[in-house]
Amino acid sequence: MSIIPLPQLLALLCCCGLAAATQGPTDPSTPPNLGLAHFHNLTFDPGTWTLSWACGGHDGAVMSCTVIDQEAGIRRRVRSRGCRCRFQPMELHRGVDLEVAGDKGHAQVHQTLRFENEGAPGSGAENLTCEILAAHFLCCYWAVGPAAPDDIRYSLRVLNATGHEVASCSAAPGTPPTRCQADDLTHLPRLAYIVVTGQSRTGLVRFLDAVVNTKGIERLGPPDNVSASCNFSHCTITWAPPPTWAPMTEQDFRFEIEWKSCPPLSSSTQKAEPSSIAQKVVIAGREDNAFAFPSPAPRGRLWVRVRAGDTRSDRWSDWSPALELGSEATTPPRALVLAASSCAALLCALALGAACRRLALSRRLLPPIPGIRDRVSDDERVNSEVRGHGGRGARGSEVLLTLAPPTAPGRPLTLSVPPPPGRR
Repeated sequence: MSIIPLPQLLALLCCCGLAAATQGPTDPSTPPNLGLAHFHNLTFDPGTWTLSWACGGHDGAVMSCTVIDQEAGIRRRVRSRGCRCRFQPMELHRGVDLEVAGDKGHAQVHQTLRFENEGAPGSGAENLTCEILAAHFLCCYWAVGPAAPDDIRYSLRVLNATGHEVASCSAAPGTPPTRCQADDLTHLPRLAYIVVTGQSRTGLVRFLDAVVNTKGIERLGPPDNVSASCNFSHCTITWAPPPTWAPMTEQDFRFEIEWKSCPPLSSSTQKAEPSSIAQKVVIAGREDNAFAFPSPAPRGRLWVRVRAGDTRSDRWSDWSPALELGSEATTPPRALVLAASSCAALLCALALGAACRRLALSRRLLPPIPGIRDRVSDDERVNSEVRGHGGRGARGSEVLLTLAPPTAPGRPLTLSVPPPPGRR
């Protein structure tokens, strides 16, 4: 082991100190030297998700840009185009780190820009949720931040993938809203960026944003034109699919049918007996949109309803109004049935007796007309001449009968038979 002489050691220390003084202090925030002109005015526009910088004439170029959300565990990289990098819509309210990477000669150099959500912690809106209702309305809800100023005023904006506003709404001054409804969804894209910003005279307010798939937030309405009918063997319920904002096919729908048989009221207590257990079935959408199930027994009241769902999510619509089938009339007691039968039999007997008495009275008042008797044989056979036929007498001659009406009451009719012509 050799020992360095003291004069040489002092000279070495002086040289090291002079080199350090020449370099100057190191600033950790100073980006690496990659042609600093290429990194001048490195800025980020959160409205268009664009990272840009001023292009210079020095050699070197930015090859890619990366956005990092440490809290959400998101890391996305895009290639640069000219002097900028454009990202897809993303949430920024947690803050992100933006990196640019390039080369200078054979050396790789990186520069980082931090984007922060400016404003007091807790001043921004919280718990943002949105849904499309009735195929025409976009409704969003949120909660006021716990540290929001008293004069806070929130507003909502909906942007498409290019950063253009497609819907917006705000509340009147002095009323911090927690709900917003956009009525015009003509230009609403499939992927929408929704941001809730706040204003206050006390200072900056943090924003709250979200990227939503509009097909995933649509809440279906209950089915339309629901009808049901029952016969002796089964019941059938039919319906029409609800209108939707996003195009949906028959295979995208599913329906849940629920029916329950309700027993009639008890005849003794007039109270409803315990209802039967509701039965449910889930079926896929189809062209006829109908379902048949066995008719309940014993006969009684039955209610049925249906709701719609999307096969791509677990969300269901509200139930349709319940349809009630059958009658609430209770079964009559046996004694009442016997009394009604007895009354019906008595009425039939009285009616039959009255009919017989009326027939006897009519025979007494209107006796039958007696027949014409023959003077010789006292027979009631009527001569054929009485019947209006030109018959022959006993000897083949024509006989004309003449009836003379009685001249006094109670006197019998007089029958005269003129002798045939040629005889006296």
